[in-house]
Amino acid sequence: MKYNGSYWEELPQEGKEAATKLGYSQELWDADKVPESCNQYWKDLDKNQQQGAEEMGYDEHSWNNLKATRRRSMYLLYLSHLCFVLGSLFYFQLSMVSIRWDQYTRDHRVPQSVLDEDDDDTWEEWSYENNHSDILEVREYYWVQYERNNVLGAFSYAAMGFIEMCSNRNGYTLHNLLMPLGGLLGMINALQYDGSAMQYGSAVSLTFYLLSCTRLDFFFVGSALECIVSYAYLAGFDGAWLLYLDSIACLLWLYCAVVGVASEFGFSFEQFLRKERAISTPCSPLSCAQQKTDRYRH
Repeated sequence: MKYNGSYWEELPQEGKEAATKLGYSQELWDADKVPESCNQYWKDLDKNQQQGAEEMGYDEHSWNNLKATRRRSMYLLYLSHLCFVLGSLFYFQLSMVSIRWDQYTRDHRVPQSVLDEDDDDTWEEWSYENNHSDILEVREYYWVQYERNNVLGAFSYAAMGFIEMCSNRNGYTLHNLLMPLGGLLGMINALQYDGSAMQYGSAVSLTFYLLSCTRLDFFFVGSALECIVSYAYLAGFDGAWLLYLDSIACLLWLYCAVVGVASEFGFSFEQFLRKERAISTPCSPLSCAQQKTDRYRH
């Protein structure tokens, strides 16, 4: 499309006139939504709409291919929303696993010197001396849960990032590369067995998350809290307060994901109720959440 990648205010006057002929408004254009005419074949457009389409760079062949392209884009972006919600849920479950393990070790009075050791011999010796024969099995269970949720959360965020990167109206930029890179680093980090390497890898991955979404209030705050927690561990701090701060950060991510879904599907329902028959082209999860947040402010 001739004016692809431009916002309404950036369009020249002839671009706005061409878009208006097709049924666009500034609200639809800037939200990456399309009017009813964009779901019709060329032969079903009236002369005025065909003229508007030609002024925007379409001919009959490219216009008729638009419907199939938009449908593929719609499915991909719905998948992106799903990845955002699932990834946030996995990360929240990860924080709950950490809290439950911390509580378990406190209840059983496991000393910090044992907690700092990764080898089974140290744990087995301590469990034998303190009559906690089941602690090795419990430790293994929590580790499996931790690793699984960590890998799945990072994979979901990486998938969301790749889909959003491919769908971004501004193309490939450093900004939209950071989310998938952060997710990939998170997956690699989750499979590490070296505690020190995991802490450093987590800090880098979370920093990428933070830098990828600086315009999104709740995701930015959640990512900032996660970075604080990660860097606090690197600095040698410890305690239950870090685990609860991590849980709050994951809740903010989950809230952001739910808001994004509500914004996307709520927009379509709103258009249906108003009988404007606008067709939804889903926006990216992070963009949708930002739009919903802006509506709350107004």
